[in-house]
Amino acid sequence: MPPVLFSFARNLKISRFAIDVLMQRLTHLQPPPQRGADRDAQLVGQTLASVAACDQLHNELREQFRGIQASDAGAIACFGARFEELHRRISESIARLNSFEYGIQS
Repeated sequence: MPPVLFSFARNLKISRFAIDVLMQRLTHLQPPPQRGADRDAQLVGQTLASVAACDQLHNELREQFRGIQASDAGAIACFGARFEELHRRISESIARLNSFEYGIQS
C-alpha cells in the first residue's frame, strides 16, 4: 500500500475511534448540578447531532476510500479536505461535550 493510502487508512481508524469514544461519553453523560436543564438538553442535542454527522461523514469517506486506486491523484487530493472537515467536526463535538461535562461556559 502506498504511504499516502496508508495514511488515509490510519486516519479513518483514528477517526472511527474518536467517534466511538464520543458516543460512549454521550451514553454515560452526567450533567453538572449547577446548570439549567433546558441549556443542558440543547447542548446534548447539538452534540448528538454533531457526532451523528461525524459518523455519517466517516462512513462516506470509508466507502469512497474502498474504491480508490493508488494512481488516482484527484481522488486522493479530495480526501484531504474531507478529512479536515471530519476532524474539525470531531474537535467541535469534543469541545461541546467537554463544555457540558466540566461546566465550562461558552
